[in-house]
Amino acid sequence: MLNSIRILSMAMALSVAAHAASLRLESALLAVDVDSSTGRWSLLDKLSGARWPSQDDASPGQAAWLTGEFAEHKVENNNLVRLVSRSGEAVVFEIVENGAALQIRYEDKSAGPIRVLSDALTIDRSDPPEVGCVIVPCREGLLIPADSSKTFKQVFGTSDYEGCHLNMLGLVKGGSAMVVTWDDAYVFAEIEGAGDQSNAQQEQLRTTLELRRSARTVRLMPLGKGDWNTVAAGYRRYAEKKGLAVTLKDKIARQPHVELMLGSSNAKLWTCLDRRMNEESTAEESVNINWTFDEAAKVAEHLRNDLQIDRCLFMIGGWTEGGYDCRHPDNLPANPECGGNEALAGAIERIQKLGYVGCLHDNVQDMYRDAKSWNPAFIEKHPDGSLIQGGRWLGGRAYMVCAPKQLELAKRPQNLPETRRLFAPWSYFIDTTYAVGPRECFDPNHPIGRNDDIAWKIRLSDYARDQFGIFGSECGREWALPHSDFFEGLVGVSGRYYHNLKPEDLGATVIPFFEMVYHDCQICYGKYGYSAEKAAEYVAHHVLCARPLHYHSFGDHLYWQTSADRTQDSKSGDTPDPACYTRCDNGWAEIMLPPKKNTWDVFIKNTHEILGPLHRVTAHQRLNDLKFISSDGTLRQATYGLGKDATVVIVNFASTPADVTTTFGGSVRLPAWGFVVEGPRFAAFYALRWNRQDYDKGALFTMQPTDDRDLTQSASIRIFHGFGPAKLRWRDTVYEVPREQIITPASPQSNSAK
Repeated sequence: MLNSIRILSMAMALSVAAHAASLRLESALLAVDVDSSTGRWSLLDKLSGARWPSQDDASPGQAAWLTGEFAEHKVENNNLVRLVSRSGEAVVFEIVENGAALQIRYEDKSAGPIRVLSDALTIDRSDPPEVGCVIVPCREGLLIPADSSKTFKQVFGTSDYEGCHLNMLGLVKGGSAMVVTWDDAYVFAEIEGAGDQSNAQQEQLRTTLELRRSARTVRLMPLGKGDWNTVAAGYRRYAEKKGLAVTLKDKIARQPHVELMLGSSNAKLWTCLDRRMNEESTAEESVNINWTFDEAAKVAEHLRNDLQIDRCLFMIGGWTEGGYDCRHPDNLPANPECGGNEALAGAIERIQKLGYVGCLHDNVQDMYRDAKSWNPAFIEKHPDGSLIQGGRWLGGRAYMVCAPKQLELAKRPQNLPETRRLFAPWSYFIDTTYAVGPRECFDPNHPIGRNDDIAWKIRLSDYARDQFGIFGSECGREWALPHSDFFEGLVGVSGRYYHNLKPEDLGATVIPFFEMVYHDCQICYGKYGYSAEKAAEYVAHHVLCARPLHYHSFGDHLYWQTSADRTQDSKSGDTPDPACYTRCDNGWAEIMLPPKKNTWDVFIKNTHEILGPLHRVTAHQRLNDLKFISSDGTLRQATYGLGKDATVVIVNFASTPADVTTTFGGSVRLPAWGFVVEGPRFAAFYALRWNRQDYDKGALFTMQPTDDRDLTQSASIRIFHGFGPAKLRWRDTVYEVPREQIITPASPQSNSAK
């Protein structure tokens, strides 16, 4: 039925002079009415009855050649209508995707901007039966409601830094869902909130796509009745057709070491050698050795042996000849200040013997004037031929290497091939590749546009991945999914949801939309350092996303031997405690002696025990259902997987306790930033009450079967106790778990503790 697309019109001729005619494109899922003279149109979602726009008709777009009436219309192939202007430009309406989508295409030679859909996708506060919203796939995702009373205008450029990181937007209006998608990097989405606190019925949320240069096509996919979950599921189906949804199972089959990334925390020594140069890169301003390569290996050994962190992506920055962000692209030899080539090779070998994935941090986009390979011919150019500068980093002023030249430099024998031969890390990280956004270069020897830049970065990704086996880069973009294995920076930045964007200015809620589409396709982390004492909300965010944390704020050298900073005291469960995950009272880390008993290590241990196993049991599932349990949206439930294999995560983002009912825990009370996780292979909670056991100031426990049975049937369950009272009730038996314990529920008297 989807293929039986009909065109009904008052005038059926293939080419007709432009006297007014109403044309209809129709499939089993949608109907589109187009005025042949004005080009005004509307789309009907036949599954839900929703009309886009809700009232009147939408314009064909805004551009000089789109003013006035069209000269003629043509019906072609029984599935499209072409409206032709007097000067020969055209707008084409076509039903595609087997009848599931409307594609609108613009045929002109101007390459000037065309603004489209602004009156087609408007969502009014008054649209029944519930408040509508726009979903923006920026980092994890933004849900922008139509009733926020906020007035704003925000542009999300395709693949830009904190732009649209998937080539789509989701819309929900009147209980009906819609996906808008595109393929070109010259599409810029503009979301505008027209708040009116004096008259809520006048509130609007307007969505406009500006098509620049080569961008000339958009697609609208109505999905019937639904919400953000419907949007995610519909877009995932589309992504699978396009070959974007390459799963972790596929990636493990390609490179078995990827399996070690499931449930791995991200530990990063940002800069072993910290050399600061002046602006011109001609003089040193300071030099600091934060870790030698031997010390880097000892940090990894401390995590594995002392903290018993079972899985880790262990990343080393500042290993290169000049130190971190210095003298790129000339990396070798490894800097002698930290030990040189032999010491770095030994460190990587020791790290990987722990079962950790060793990773080196590189950068091929920035070039510095003191690099041996400095050559202006590699640098991006402005239209006037001047060099395009980058940021002012440790190495001085960086200059932006053009994307094809990045690949050329990376492939030199002395770059990636020799790095692999000397050090053999299982993984490689090239900074900024995915983060910086699509670039343009006007050098006549290597001119590129935004789409070319992406194509060259895909080639760079494939090359690095072939060299080392596992590849990742900063932030993350949808187009990189088939060409990489991990993103660093998609989940959050510096203990916050975003780097520069402020969701509150848009009246937006951060939602794990990326997990709803691609959780089973990529390893993802946040980036940059943050304070463990202020990280409770950040941890709660990672719990909802089922993602391990990134630990980028390690103390210098063998920090655990010299630092004895105070661990967190417990507070009343009614008082929000941003440092709660640094607690160890009565828990696993309490018996650690200073200086090993430090805030950072306690935080790592507590959070890894939650997030590592949670990711491991959900890594091959999507977030299939996201619910806002409370009326204010602060109590949220994420269900990963379906049926008996589902893992349910509930997180309290409110500043006051919240009550929920769960299968294992019964009546559960969650403190601020508390959570409960329940699934067949993993359960955990930070709660004030769980399974009839009260915890005045909150307690943290996790549970995992050590046999091949589910938790409800297992005869051997590992219990981890992070902090709070040590009593845990399981299957009507109360266990005392001071640190960690294997319980045998079938015969509790035979419990073995340690």
